[in-house]
Amino acid sequence: MPEIRFSADTHPELVRQVKVWLESTENERTAADVVEGSAELTKDALRLIAAAAPAPLADSELVKGLTDLGHRATDATRDATLSGLDSLAAVTDGRLVNRVSKEGAKAAYEMNTKVAKQLLKSLLGG
Repeated sequence: MPEIRFSADTHPELVRQVKVWLESTENERTAADVVEGSAELTKDALRLIAAAAPAPLADSELVKGLTDLGHRATDATRDATLSGLDSLAAVTDGRLVNRVSKEGAKAAYEMNTKVAKQLLKSLLGG
């Protein structure tokens, strides 16, 4: 599994490193890519947490059921988010987000530049 590591003494320094790395990527990630990736990351975390439990507990029906429930909730959240993006694209006629491509039932989106800049500004506190 690929791994990315950043090392910094302060939060602003870490944010700067992440920005530089993101800017260096050749292919820009769409909102749909981020949603899909986040869902997979969450499911991986659930698997790791379940595997870290002592064997009798990890093998219990309770942990298996909770892990399965977490996977289903993650998938439902992913699907609802992608559906919301699709609806937002349709309602705003592409003024806020645009559908970039369609692959089966999955859609990729591109955010309006002004909206994206404002969102990044609010997320990064700048």
